[in-house]
Amino acid sequence: MTLKPSLLRFSARSQHVAVLAAVLTCGSMLLGCSKEEKREYTLPNSLCRTTVNPDLLSPFLPPGKKLSIHEVTPNGGTQRCNVSVDGKLALVASQVWWEEGGSVAAVASVHAQVDNGEITADEKLLYSGTGAVGKAEGCTDASHPSQALFTVLQVFASGRDDASSMKQLATDYTKQVKVSKNCG
Repeated sequence: MTLKPSLLRFSARSQHVAVLAAVLTCGSMLLGCSKEEKREYTLPNSLCRTTVNPDLLSPFLPPGKKLSIHEVTPNGGTQRCNVSVDGKLALVASQVWWEEGGSVAAVASVHAQVDNGEITADEKLLYSGTGAVGKAEGCTDASHPSQALFTVLQVFASGRDDASSMKQLATDYTKQVKVSKNCG
């Protein structure tokens, strides 16, 4: 069977139109799917009276409408700052008094989201993509004799795993704790 040249032109033109329509349809679908939700809340510049750089906190907080921060003191040696977005726990920032000879690895071993982290050469910071423990060197408190102050960050928001950003946030947060009234 031989096709007439006019049918071949129509067939090629139809194929181009069909391909273009398919590309436009797929592109529209991808744009619709990739539309990321926005944050309708303002990033905090402190976590329970400890200054924090909002840009360093940003990678760990999900999009949403409402951010709330609640301070909790589960025992005499721990202060927790629970950060929730739309009612779901997203991040916990803690200050923990621990035995003086304790290490960041020992503190990390009892905190979710922090295990299997990398320890810095000076052994003052352990961090992973979803958490960190820092040692606030030089901090003392008469209420906690023979204890050292550690910071703990735990990310519970899903899809917020970023080790490099966590290292920066934990370093800054620990530095801010060291100059706070909690350090003594």
